[in-house]
Amino acid sequence: MRRAALILAILCTSAALAPAAPAKHNDYEWKDAKVIDITSDQGGTVVVPVAALVGVPVTKTFYWIQTNDTIYVLGPVLTKSQWLNVTLHEPTKIAIDGNNAHVLDDYGKDKKLPVAEKIARPKPENQQ
Repeated sequence: MRRAALILAILCTSAALAPAAPAKHNDYEWKDAKVIDITSDQGGTVVVPVAALVGVPVTKTFYWIQTNDTIYVLGPVLTKSQWLNVTLHEPTKIAIDGNNAHVLDDYGKDKKLPVAEKIARPKPENQQ
């Protein structure tokens, strides 16, 4: 009996300590947005050991996403496998989750990127 109680207590404790499931696509507050720019910056060189030490250039890609009130600069993205499949000057949706942004790509997939910068959009003269 004690053994069963101990096993039950361990199972309950491990379930309580387990990380919460990540938020689902529909759990975010999505905003209409537009991809206004995609920029790349030559970020330097990384030395890679391949039979000899070889310098490989590193390119950082940033995505500029505009909502009604804010422009978000997302990135840096360092590899092609992390690039967003979005179309420049086309609409998308964005949700902010702390220091990360979730963007819906052209296939409707939720892609998570860090927010590098936020820029407040000026309000039109008649709304100030």
